[in-house]
Amino acid sequence: MSESSDFDPGPWKGHDFKSARKAYDAHAGRSYADAVTAGKGKKDLIAPKVVFKSRIPLAIISDVTGSMGKDPKVFFSKLGYLDLEGQEYLGKDMEICFGATGDAHGDSYPVQIRPPAKGLDMKKALKELIIEGNGGSGVMETYELIALYFDRLAEMPNTIRKGILIFIGDEAPYPFINAEQAKDLLGIKIQGRLSTKDVFESLKNNWAVYLIRRPYGDCGNANAMDSTNKKIYKTWADLLGEDHITTLPNADRVVDIIFGILGEETGKFDYFREEVTQRQLKDHDGPKKIAIVFKSLETIHDPQPADPQEMLPAPGRSVTRRRSKTAVKPGSKLL
Repeated sequence: MSESSDFDPGPWKGHDFKSARKAYDAHAGRSYADAVTAGKGKKDLIAPKVVFKSRIPLAIISDVTGSMGKDPKVFFSKLGYLDLEGQEYLGKDMEICFGATGDAHGDSYPVQIRPPAKGLDMKKALKELIIEGNGGSGVMETYELIALYFDRLAEMPNTIRKGILIFIGDEAPYPFINAEQAKDLLGIKIQGRLSTKDVFESLKNNWAVYLIRRPYGDCGNANAMDSTNKKIYKTWADLLGEDHITTLPNADRVVDIIFGILGEETGKFDYFREEVTQRQLKDHDGPKKIAIVFKSLETIHDPQPADPQEMLPAPGRSVTRRRSKTAVKPGSKLL
């Protein structure tokens, strides 16, 4: 948000980080029990398809198993800032498709996809997600079903470039699509054996796909991975490439990392660097926060401009890339 114009919180006036997080904490803690009591079925949170009206579609999918339950709370508390600042990268028509993943081998709500939402409607979309807090064994969750969904069931009629799909999780996908799960949950019939690798290769034709990797288990030092984390990392690197994986040990910085990804994808990383630095330096621990953010993003940021052709969705439409060096002045309540 530019310093050259007055900051206007718009519909988010009065939205406060601490009170929003406290309210969502209470909601998240009872979301699973409330869903069961209301008789919600495993397919009730899966939109039959999603249709994006925006020119640059954005989808954010969080693992909501036991180890990952904190991230949606951070989204909710920072929704105002995510909305208003996100428009600096994606435009005024920005909308976000929020979703959640668990493990279809045991969870009651393993796939959750809400329709794209704008402005205050994002509150409703996030609160519809069920924080089940369960998950499977073998350090795998069914992320591959989410990938299949966005490859087959997402429509982007107005897009000017590839959509941006961000996974946030700490485990790996299964190596193959379970045909029964695909049909039962998504209504997608699989012919033959379909590998997760093939699904992601198809998905990347129309989506720039990223992983914000949270260290698994007690491996709190993201730069000193144990054997389990190395295995998880390698699985994702084989699917996305190392330049589309950022490792983040602290959930509180997840929104900053999302902005960094958006900055990289839209050619506004310089703007992002200046914005996050000015904003975080106001805090007593600002330098530490900034260091975490840029350490996490160093794997994805290429100082050389990307080839615009690589940003086009199949079969390809025009792409707009603009850099901005405008300083920023965020509203403190939205941070």
